[in-house]
Amino acid sequence: MKGYVLEGKNSALWKDDLPMPKAGPGEVVIKPVIVSPCTSDVHILETMAFPFMKGKALGHEAAGLVHEAGPGVKDFKPGDRVAVPSSIMNWKVPAVQEGYDKYESLSPYLNPDPRLQGCFAEYYLVMDADLNLAHIPDTVSWEQAVMVTDMATTAFEGVQHLELKYGDTVVVYGIGPVGLMALCAAVLQGAGRIFGIGSRQVCFDLAREYGASACINYRDGNVVEQVLEKNGGPVDAVIVCGGQNIGAVADAMKMVRPGGTVTNVAVFMHDKEFVLPNEIWGYGALDKTLRSVSARGGRAYMERLMALIEFGRFYPEKMATHVYRGMEHIPEALEKMGGKDRSAIKPVVFF
Repeated sequence: MKGYVLEGKNSALWKDDLPMPKAGPGEVVIKPVIVSPCTSDVHILETMAFPFMKGKALGHEAAGLVHEAGPGVKDFKPGDRVAVPSSIMNWKVPAVQEGYDKYESLSPYLNPDPRLQGCFAEYYLVMDADLNLAHIPDTVSWEQAVMVTDMATTAFEGVQHLELKYGDTVVVYGIGPVGLMALCAAVLQGAGRIFGIGSRQVCFDLAREYGASACINYRDGNVVEQVLEKNGGPVDAVIVCGGQNIGAVADAMKMVRPGGTVTNVAVFMHDKEFVLPNEIWGYGALDKTLRSVSARGGRAYMERLMALIEFGRFYPEKMATHVYRGMEHIPEALEKMGGKDRSAIKPVVFF
């Protein structure tokens, strides 16, 4: 089969001799209908952070049709519309019973199994299909479904870890696609005032539509000072969804009040160290909580988010600023996701 393959640092190319996957017990082969590149794909290409990805197809955000269901698969059959979570988990290990399911991965980026190619290929193998794949409701579009696979699962999980109370003031640091989904999640969780930090007008416009009370441009000056001035003091919670570097996390800790919470869902692959100035948390005595949070997967969670879309609670398809037809446009879509085009939020590619 054909796929867009990682060959080395800043090097990817098309190959048409990738092994065609075969569905084993409990497994499903998906034929992607739509994929979307992620900044993680861009960073992996730039840094070669996961060396065992060399020779594999890139990509981890996909929705499509079941092509083949292996023995033992009960709930999916050929032709079903499905979304594939970016966090594909191994539900057969004891660690799942202890709540560590996120870290027992069957995702191509986190598992060296050579059969696990990324989704920028003509076919895509998913293990533990009954527990990982999500049915797409008839009224949910392909563009909506593909936004759930990573952008929504990452953002909504991060916001849940903020443990918001009704009326809390929240900062969303980085209002790219994950941050925009975090805005929607914060609204649904009962946040009051919500600040969005970014620099692109297209993101500011959509952030306000999604529920941001105010948008702050980091190019206009120190973001901590801007937030404290506009809010009249520290905020209740911050979710870090992006930023120029990992210093965004330290900024978030400066913005949040004593007893407040910061969650980080951004991945800073270019930074080797994280320095947290001690006075930010009162030398350890301000009860500030900092959590690093990864995307949640699993069929139940994905289908809950699909239900929110089905019943009109949020509209992720509005982030799809660039729509391509034909898998040959994947390199172009990846370049858009690289951030050079300030009119782009999230490109999608229909195969």
